[in-house]
Amino acid sequence: MIKELKDLVEISRFYGSDPDFVIAGGGNTSFKDDRHIWVKASGFSMNNIDIQGFVQLYRDKVKDTGKKKYSADPHQREVQVKEDLLTARVHPESGLRPSVETSLHEVIGYPFVIHTHPTLVNALMCSVSAEEKTKEFFGDEVLFVPYAPGYRLFKSVSALLGRYRKTHERDPQLIFLQNHGIFIGAGSVSEIKDLYDFVIGKIRKTVDEEPLLPVPKHPDTDLLTKGLLSMVPDKNNTIVIRHNSLHRYFYERTGRFNLISRPFTPDIIVYCGPAYLYSDKDDLSSVLSDLKNQWDAYLQKFKKQPKIILVKEYGLIAVEESKKPAETALGVFEDFMKISKYSEAFGGPHPMPEEEIDFIDRWEVENYRRNILRSANRISRKAR
Repeated sequence: MIKELKDLVEISRFYGSDPDFVIAGGGNTSFKDDRHIWVKASGFSMNNIDIQGFVQLYRDKVKDTGKKKYSADPHQREVQVKEDLLTARVHPESGLRPSVETSLHEVIGYPFVIHTHPTLVNALMCSVSAEEKTKEFFGDEVLFVPYAPGYRLFKSVSALLGRYRKTHERDPQLIFLQNHGIFIGAGSVSEIKDLYDFVIGKIRKTVDEEPLLPVPKHPDTDLLTKGLLSMVPDKNNTIVIRHNSLHRYFYERTGRFNLISRPFTPDIIVYCGPAYLYSDKDDLSSVLSDLKNQWDAYLQKFKKQPKIILVKEYGLIAVEESKKPAETALGVFEDFMKISKYSEAFGGPHPMPEEEIDFIDRWEVENYRRNILRSANRISRKAR
C-alpha cells in the first residue's frame, strides 16, 4: 500500500472514531493521484475502516458524470449517476459501491479530501445565520454552499468552484455545506488536521458547550418500556432509554421540542427517521395513550414505525431491531440536540425543508446505507 493510502486510512479512523466529528456511518474521505481516486465505500464506518473499505475509480470516468445530462426526475437521476459511478470502478468484482459524493471529491482540487459532520460546524451550518456567520468567521477564501443532496450538491459545488477559480489562485480548502457539514481539502493529512483545528477553534469561541450530566431514572421507566413494546408489531424489537441533562433541556420548557421536531441533516433521517414522537403528559397512563395515538398516526403517514421518542421526566427512547442500532440512533439524536442547542449562538436552528426530508427518506442511496449497517449488525449478533 502506498504511503498516501495509509495516510487516508489513518485520518479516516482519526475523525471516524471521534463522535464530535462523525456519528455512525456518516462522512466520507478520499485520496486521488493523476489517474485514480480512492473514496470511502457507501455504508462503511470510518472509525474502523481499512483499505478494503475504499473504492478505487478511474478519475476520467468519474469526471464524465459532470458532463452528462441526466433525468429531470430526481430519483431516476440519482440511479443513473449511481450506475455511472459503478462503471468507473477499477475493481467492480469487489461489489463495493462508492460514496454518493464521489464526484464532489473528484472536483475539489486537492489530493486529500475529508468530509465530516462536526457537531460545532453543524451548529453553524444548521442555523438561520449560517451563510452570514460563515463569511464573518472565515472570509471569502472559503465556499458556503446552500443545501442540496446527491448530484444536485455536486453540480452546485462545481458551479461555485467555477466562479471561485476566476478570482483565486487555488481552490478553497474549506467548503461549508448548509444543513450538512464540511469538506476540507489539502495536500497532506497533517494540513487537514491543522485546518480542522482552525475551524473548530473559531466556532468554539462563540458556542457555550456544556457536559452531559446524568438524570435519575424515573421509577416508572420499566412500565413505560413494557407499554411501548405493546405498540411494536415486531416483538423482537428492542427499546433503549437514556436520561440526561440534554434531554431535560428539551422537555423542561413548553415549546422546546419544536426545535428538534424536524431533522437538520440527512444523517438524522437515516438513523432516526423523518419525524419523532414527544409526550409531556403528567402520568404514565396519559403518556402511553398520547404516544399510542402518535404512533398510529406515524405508521399511517410514513408506513413504518417511529425510531425516536422523547418523554418528559423519562428521557430519550430509541426503538430498533436490536440494542446496537438503538444506541446508534440515540447517539445521532443527542448530537442533533446539541446542534440545535448550540445553534442558538447563531440565531437558532434551521431545519431541512419538508420536500428535502421526504426526498432523503425515500432515496435509494440512503436506504442502501441503512441496509448495509443493519446487515453488519446482524452478522455481529450471530458471531456472538
